[in-house]
Amino acid sequence: MPTCKNCAAELTDAFCASCGQRADTRRISWKWLGEEFVSSVFVLERGILFTLKELFTRPGYMMREYLDGKRKAHFKPLAFVLVMAAIYSILYGLMPQDYSMTNDSMQKSMEMMNVIMGHYALVELALIPLFSTFTWLFLHRYGHNFTEHLVIQAFLSGQRILFNVFALPFNLLGLGATMVAASLLFVAYGATMIVTFVQLYRDRPVVQLMVRTLAALGSFFFILAAGSIALGVYLAVRTGGG
Repeated sequence: MPTCKNCAAELTDAFCASCGQRADTRRISWKWLGEEFVSSVFVLERGILFTLKELFTRPGYMMREYLDGKRKAHFKPLAFVLVMAAIYSILYGLMPQDYSMTNDSMQKSMEMMNVIMGHYALVELALIPLFSTFTWLFLHRYGHNFTEHLVIQAFLSGQRILFNVFALPFNLLGLGATMVAASLLFVAYGATMIVTFVQLYRDRPVVQLMVRTLAALGSFFFILAAGSIALGVYLAVRTGGG
């Protein structure tokens, strides 16, 4: 009787009944790598493209199914954030950076922003618990615990990053276009979050859900803005004192 090469259990089918690994584990080759890449990335029935399709067409229903245990077809939430963040960071790094038309203060701010964007994965990962805290505070009465809100926000974080990828070309059109894009992104974040939670809690009053979701979103951005202002003042004082 053949045994599983992963857990040594006896094999009776195409997949191991104990750990789920395929019984047919071929030697790794270029062909195997190519097939694994295609099946992991470009197959619409599972993987990252499937997860993206679900997030943009039925985000709340997808979240409910994932939290209820229907997870095999989806990309893992934290891996999803990291992949999206890596794509954004690479594309952002390819964008031309021109500070010639800015004063010294603006130049320092833009250079700081570039440092942040260079560590975008860490920034997004750091913000997930904060975002989750506010959605849990305002929506926990609907049945999901804090760790489940972490998963929800991880998927939404990856979606936000993709929104930012779409907005990158606006950076080539000047500061005005960038600010317009930032405003549109803010609206997109809010609309997506409202749709997600309305679908996730489809049996709850819609108006109440919208109010609570907007309150969570507003609280998050208020704390984020206050923290950013405080950091900016601290750096300005420190620089001036130096």
